[in-house]
Amino acid sequence: MDTSLYKSFYLLLFLVFSLGTFGQSKEKLQEQKTRLEDEIKLANVILREMRDDRKESLSSLEALNQKLRIREQLIRTLSKEIIMLQDEAELQEKRFSELQEHLALQQQVYADMIRKAYAQRSNTTLMMFILSSRDVFQAAKRIQYLKQIAKARQQQIERIKETQALIAKQREEILRKQQEKTRVVERQKNEKESLQLEKKQQEEQLASFKGKEKEIESDIKKKQQQRDQLNKEIERMIAAEIKRAKEEAERRSLEKDAQSIGLVKGRDFSSKTSNALLRDIIAKKRKEREAAGDKSPEESLPSLTVESQQLAANFNANQKKLPWPVERGLVINRFGRQNHPVAKQVVIDNKGIDIATQKGSDAKAVFDGEVTRIVRIPGANKAVLISHGNYFTVYSNLTDIYVSKGDKVKIGQKLGKIYSDEESGKTQLHFEIWRDMEVLDPQAWLQ
Repeated sequence: MDTSLYKSFYLLLFLVFSLGTFGQSKEKLQEQKTRLEDEIKLANVILREMRDDRKESLSSLEALNQKLRIREQLIRTLSKEIIMLQDEAELQEKRFSELQEHLALQQQVYADMIRKAYAQRSNTTLMMFILSSRDVFQAAKRIQYLKQIAKARQQQIERIKETQALIAKQREEILRKQQEKTRVVERQKNEKESLQLEKKQQEEQLASFKGKEKEIESDIKKKQQQRDQLNKEIERMIAAEIKRAKEEAERRSLEKDAQSIGLVKGRDFSSKTSNALLRDIIAKKRKEREAAGDKSPEESLPSLTVESQQLAANFNANQKKLPWPVERGLVINRFGRQNHPVAKQVVIDNKGIDIATQKGSDAKAVFDGEVTRIVRIPGANKAVLISHGNYFTVYSNLTDIYVSKGDKVKIGQKLGKIYSDEESGKTQLHFEIWRDMEVLDPQAWLQ
């Protein structure tokens, strides 16, 4: 094959590989776009539930604000898609040019073959070429050579036809990409128009709260007090659970230590023997053994059982992989300190995230664990605390509870129905993640 044909062939391979890479990146963009579109649909459903036969509320403003953020993210995603389609179109055009050059080279090779064949077009010349052979073997080789030349010409014709077919297909692909880019540009234009309309709605809603700042601040302070009460109760529950887990691990370790030095449960101690007394019994037994020449090492007491340690390790390994605690939801209030959307001077300190969802939705466990507490908290309805070793997840603002204290739950298991406020139409789950007494940002752990 001619050197220029080799170069053309390898460049075509590179272009095909590049288009394949574009395809993978585009798939990720499509997934993101689909997710954002679904979130916008959910936001519309939630807003309808909040607005039906009701006045505009702070909750509906929060949902609208989140919808605006999602819409802006969708527009950014569409911008990325347009850039990618443009780059892909340029690559397709480059491939088209290379195919045309490749075709020209193939046609040039074929033209050279035809010229040579024309120079030897006389049957007499070909016959003399064969008959002038030294012997029959050389004659056979010359006949074979002539057949190979004819075959090569035919193969070159087939290559030209294949390249022409590729060029035709490439023309169609370029046209398809142009049409696709036009559709995405039009879609982005429509999304920008929708964003402007929603920003106008946002301004109208904000205007409707003018003159009600004191009332809103009072309401915020009341909710912050409820939130602080919830946080204190959660901290108390987790502290109590950590203490219980440590005591349980200590007890198991003490009993194991006692049995390792020859003490027998039911004879030397029982389940009712306090930890302090059991430590004294172990120390006394150890001194007896040491006096007899048997030195047994002191054993450190673990803070968690082996099972709890493994569960905590598994939970930690699933950071950014945990499923959401609702089937479909929007994060209305993020984790940490943030200004209120209306009363800008008021700072809210959120220990978790608030997820708006559809009426009738259930809260679901984000990981395997054990239900350690179920409590009723004023202003937050009921809350379920699940331990995952030294990690804890909290699900609050529930009404009907489907689990009981001590239940072993599986990932995705329904825990309870999320409360729907009849006055505001708000259905919202408050969700938290803790590691020991440290509160964590749930969005850094969820998928």
